[in-house]
Amino acid sequence: MREQHGMPRREFIAVGVIATLGLDQIPSIGRLGISDVERIRAIVPTLYKYDHALGGGALHHAATEALRRVQSALNHCTYGDRVERLLYSAMGDLAASAGWFAYDAGRQQDATGLYNEALQAGVLSRDGILQARVWSNLAMQARLLNRDREALSIGRAAVETRQAKSDPWLMALLHCRQAVGHARTGDRTRAQNSLVRAEKAYERTHGRPAAWLSFLTPAELTGLAGAAHHSLGQHRRAEQLTASALQMLEPRFERNRVYYTIQHAQALIDGEDIEYAAAQARQAVAIAGRVKSERIRDKLGDLRQHLQRYAHVPAAADFLEQSRQTGAQR
Repeated sequence: MREQHGMPRREFIAVGVIATLGLDQIPSIGRLGISDVERIRAIVPTLYKYDHALGGGALHHAATEALRRVQSALNHCTYGDRVERLLYSAMGDLAASAGWFAYDAGRQQDATGLYNEALQAGVLSRDGILQARVWSNLAMQARLLNRDREALSIGRAAVETRQAKSDPWLMALLHCRQAVGHARTGDRTRAQNSLVRAEKAYERTHGRPAAWLSFLTPAELTGLAGAAHHSLGQHRRAEQLTASALQMLEPRFERNRVYYTIQHAQALIDGEDIEYAAAQARQAVAIAGRVKSERIRDKLGDLRQHLQRYAHVPAAADFLEQSRQTGAQR
């Protein structure tokens, strides 16, 4: 990997991110106004410009530092009631983003704390969209920790948020994630119904979504549908949908390309197409080195374990040996 002054490229870029956030322009004393709120609001879109390519492992420290600076301003500056509400909403947006980066980096305890901060800010600002977003992220975290029933209950709380129902972008994502949750518990009917609701919500979208929802493209919806079908044991359909998602995925979503390449390989393994699965696994490893995401590393580790069962197949054996030689194996 190329290095800048002895530092790996992704860490070098991440350090530079802080300089682009404009934190020095946030007052530490005095009175805060609408322009300060707008300055704080601009931090999250800046962070997400890097997230899709670098992964949360490269950004969670920068996001947490930004959050602490904003919290300090709220605690030491003065402001009116209207600005106070807007400040808490902006701070919650930043805390939820920092939580996502920590989640992606495999720092689940940090993620939980940040999500709780975001949820509190959402209550104080009466920002229902923010609250629904945090509930959705907490549901994802519960699912990662194999607490599927809990994930569904949390996801349902997000779906039922009044303000969320008015945002078709958010509702499309929430229903997709609920579809995966229902599929993981074996409820085919509810999984299919959630996928239909997601499609209908996405058809109502217009304009541009919030920065944190910028990943929600037709490719993402197709990939999540693939994940739901895979959990239902419909491996052929899962393989087809995931392959379509990869074809539609824009180049800027490098982390998601690794994620869905792994998902594609897993569907191929379960469909007994081991040679093609090994080829997809090699491609995932090749891309993963450019992304700092512990979540992706864990999925790659699971994929290698599954391919170990097919070590008698030359293509799988070659991939496993190549992984050992290149040090890609965890």
